Amino acid sequence: KQLIQKYGYPFENHTVLTDDGYILEVHRIPYGRNISIKDANRPPVLLFPALLCGSVEWVNMGTEKSFGFILADQGYDVWLANPRGTTWSRKHIRLDPDRNKKKFWNFSFHEIGSYDLPAFIDHILNVTNHKTLYYVGHSQGTTAFFILASMKPEYNHKVRLSVAYCPAAYIAHARVLYDTAVTDFWKNLEVIIRTSELHEILPHSPLFGLLAQIFCNDYSPLQHVCVEVFYLAAGRSDNQFNKSLIPVIASNIPAGASVKQFNHYLQLYLAKVFQQYDYGEKVNLNKYNQSRPPKYDLSKVIAPHLFYHGSNDILFDAEDVDKLASELPNVLVYRRISGFNHLDPVWGIDAVNVIFNEVLEFMKQFGN
Repeated sequence: KQLIQKYGYPFENHTVLTDDGYILEVHRIPYGRNISIKDANRPPVLLFPALLCGSVEWVNMGTEKSFGFILADQGYDVWLANPRGTTWSRKHIRLDPDRNKKKFWNFSFHEIGSYDLPAFIDHILNVTNHKTLYYVGHSQGTTAFFILASMKPEYNHKVRLSVAYCPAAYIAHARVLYDTAVTDFWKNLEVIIRTSELHEILPHSPLFGLLAQIFCNDYSPLQHVCVEVFYLAAGRSDNQFNKSLIPVIASNIPAGASVKQFNHYLQLYLAKVFQQYDYGEKVNLNKYNQSRPPKYDLSKVIAPHLFYHGSNDILFDAEDVDKLASELPNVLVYRRISGFNHLDPVWGIDAVNVIFNEVLEFMKQFGN
C-alpha cells in the first residue's frame, strides 16, 4: 500500500474468501496517474506472483519499470493477487497459521490454482461488471492458471488473454536440481518435515529488509554476495538485474509459502510429468481412486497464451517450456529471451522494451 501510494497511485484493498475458507487480499490500482482515464470503462488485469512473492512483485521496480504501474498508466484496472500463505493472505475463517500449522499449511499450488485463482477472478469480474479479464502470471502464477484452466475449463472463457512470464509446469530439466546432492537433501528434508512441525517456509520478516539495507546497498562491499544469492536461485543475468533495488525487494520478499509447495515442484521434477500432489500409493488410492496422482490435462487449457522465457532460467529449462508450449492448444507467441534469467521477465532492466511493450500491443488487439 505504502509503495503504491508513495508513487501517487490510488490503492484499494479487497478481501476474497475461498471455498475452503482462506481469507485472501487482492490489491487494486483502479487507474493510473493520468486521471483523464479515470472514468473510462477500464479492462481489468489480474497479476499473479511467483512462489515466495506477493502483490509487491509487480510494483517494486518503480513507476517506469514495474508492469503493475505501467498497466495502470495505460488505462487498465490493475489487480494484484496475494495467494494463500503469503504476507497479506495468512488468514482463514477457522485456522490460525501459527497455532493450527498442520492444517493451515496443508496446501500446494494445486489449491492455489483450484481455489484461490477462481475466487480472485470471480471477485474481480463481479466488482467491475466485466465478463472477462486479462491474466498475467509469473512462474507459479502460470502453474496456478494451467491447473485452474485444466480442472475448471469454464475459466478459459473468463480470461481474454493469458500472459505467462517463465511458464512453469514441467520441471524435469531444472539445472538448479541437476546436482543430486540437492535432490537428496530435499528427499531427506521431506522425511524431517513429515515427522516434525515444519510447515511454513521463509515467511515475511522485517529482518530480511534490514539486513539487505545494511549489506546489499550500493556502498556495501558485500553487495556482490547479495547479487550472487539471486543468481543462485534464478540464473545469471549480469546486464538485467538492478542491484540498487535489492533492499526494496528484500523488504517484501520472501513473502512465505508452504513446504508442500516446494515439495510439489520437487515431485514434478522427479516424476517428469505435470501432475497433482503425490501423497503415496495408499492415500492416492483413497483421494484419487488410483495409485498415482492424475496428470493435469493441458489440452483443456484453451485460453490464448503469450510465453516469455529467459535463456538463463535455471529453474524451468528450454526443453521443459518447449514441451509445455507443444501441449497447449493456443500459444500465440513464444519468445526465448537471450540473457534473461527466471526473474528478468518481471524485473529485468530491459523488460519494458523487450517484453512489456509487445504484451501491451497484444492486449490492445484483444481489447478490440
